[in-house]
Formats: sequence, C-alpha cells, structure tokens
Amino acid sequence: MNLFKSSMFLDLMDHFMDMSFLTKYDKLIVEVGCGDGKLLYRLSENDENRNTFYLGIEIDPFQYSKSCLLLSNRKDNLLFVNSPFEQVIDQLPNYSADEILSILPHPKYIDRENERFWKPLYKNLLHKIKKNGHLLLITEFTDELFSPVIYDEYTNWKEWIIGTFTDVGFCVSSINEKVPPDYTSKYIDLFSNDQERIKILTLFLTKN
Repeated sequence: MNLFKSSMFLDLMDHFMDMSFLTKYDKLIVEVGCGDGKLLYRLSENDENRNTFYLGIEIDPFQYSKSCLLLSNRKDNLLFVNSPFEQVIDQLPNYSADEILSILPHPKYIDRENERFWKPLYKNLLHKIKKNGHLLLITEFTDELFSPVIYDEYTNWKEWIIGTFTDVGFCVSSINEKVPPDYTSKYIDLFSNDQERIKILTLFLTKN
C-alpha cells in the first residue's frame, strides 16, 4: 500500500495503515476509486472547514501518481492511498465516515455479473458510515455494443441496482438521472453529453 500525504511518501509493505490520526478531525469524506484525485482535491479546496479529512483510494498506480502531484506541503487534510479499496475500508473504524463517494466505479465493483464479489464489500462499507452519513453512488448504464440504450433495459437495470443496494442494507434517499453539480469530472461530462448511449444514475444511499 502506497500513501501520499503532502510531501510525505510511505511504502507500507505490511499493508497496514494507522487510522488513529482521523480522531483529530470532525468529518471524514472517502472516495473509492478516486482516479487522478482531481474531484476530491477540488472538494477539499472548496471546503472552508479545515476540520474535514479527505481520503482518496485508487488501485491504479499511474492514476495514483497523478493524484499525488496535486498535493503540497500546506495541505494536511487530504490523503491519497494506492491500494484496493477493500483493504483500506477494512481498516477504517466503524461509524467513522460522513460521506463515501463511489463515482463511475470499475465494472468489477458494480456490474451485475460481479455482484457476488462486490455486494459484501458494500455491506462492509455500510458499517463504516456514521449514523447520519451516506454513500453517494454515481454509475452508468450502456448497451453492450454501445448502441443507443433501450429504455426498458435501462429501467430493468435501474430497478436491479436499487434493489441490490437496498438488500445490502442501504436506504435509497434519492434517485437522480443527473450528476450533482459539485461532483462533475472529465468522464462525467463526457458521459453526460451522450445521453442516447449512456444513462447516468445517481443514488443517495443512507443507513436504515
């Protein structure tokens, strides 16, 4: 597991991360699959509350290295981790996260054929969220041949994904087919401009 916080770089061969430093902060926002880190960095820059900690998790070493370039010595409330998200989430204390972001997750972590793999991961993630916290999931539906989406197929997929997260234990507080303004990114913008072939779904998921 590689960590980058400000100018400090650590290579932890035992895959253990000491989370005790989180007790210094009032709020914790976690992004799983944070890519190049630009979204999380922008959220942290726009947040005037310096007592919120931002944690980004990315498995791809190239994307992770790009995220590290965003940091400076002055930014001590933002950390990027190069690791599978399940390893880091395992080490988070229960009831510690105010918001968890899963934005355009990799098919391994959201597709129907991989449900048996990722469903237990989100169940574990549910335990890490505070009582009044939430998971913000932004995902997309496409035709296998990238043809224009058939509405009935999209509706069936939408019902399946909502039902699956409800079965995990989440309460679906809101459903939107647009992306909240603060959570846009390069890929979100690209997808939003091709609504015939790509359907965006945003779920605001809370604890029951």
